Amino acid sequence: MKNVILETQEEVNAFAGTSIEGDLTIEGSDISDLAPLSTLTFVGGDLVIWHNASLTKLDGLRNITSVGGDLSIRRNASLTSIDGLSNLASVGGFLSIMDNPALVNVDGLSNLISVGGDIEIGYNLALANIDGLSKVTSVSGVLVIRNNDSLTNLDGLSNITYVSGDIVIWHNSALTNLDGLSNITFVGGTLGITHNPALTNLNGLCKITGNKIKKYRETLLTIKDIFRIF
Repeated sequence: MKNVILETQEEVNAFAGTSIEGDLTIEGSDISDLAPLSTLTFVGGDLVIWHNASLTKLDGLRNITSVGGDLSIRRNASLTSIDGLSNLASVGGFLSIMDNPALVNVDGLSNLISVGGDIEIGYNLALANIDGLSKVTSVSGVLVIRNNDSLTNLDGLSNITYVSGDIVIWHNSALTNLDGLSNITFVGGTLGITHNPALTNLNGLCKITGNKIKKYRETLLTIKDIFRIF
């Protein structure tokens, strides 16, 4: 089975198969139940879940263990939980969780070990933590955490030691510390931290080497502190 696009609940209900060689796109305003997809164990291409106004959970995807391409979860207005991805161990491309205003956590990714590209988490207004990413140890691309108004910490990133691209931490109004970044020892790109008004210190950056720091409107570091983390 090659590329599959499911745009209605009727199409979801009619699905039959255990694997998809290409992309799976789930995009439909009336889609509310993914249980008929429970036979699916593998997606060879991208898994795209977006613009599903009625979808609250992803339980029908519980048997998927691997996505060969990108995993994109975007613009799902009612989505509160991604626990249905609890058996997912690897994503070959990037991981993007963007603009899901009701999503409170990413615990459904608690078995995710490998991500082959960028990790981007943004515009999830109710997202309180990202603890579900705790088994990820490296990022083969850019790490972006931005515009998550309820996010208070980055503790879910505490096992990451290496980021090949940039780290961008922008516009997270409740974020108080960066301690979850404390095990990162190398950043291949730049480090950008800006518009996090509750941030009280940058202690979590103390081990980072190999980066050029971009500071915009933060006033938390002295000149001495900046030199110390190069």
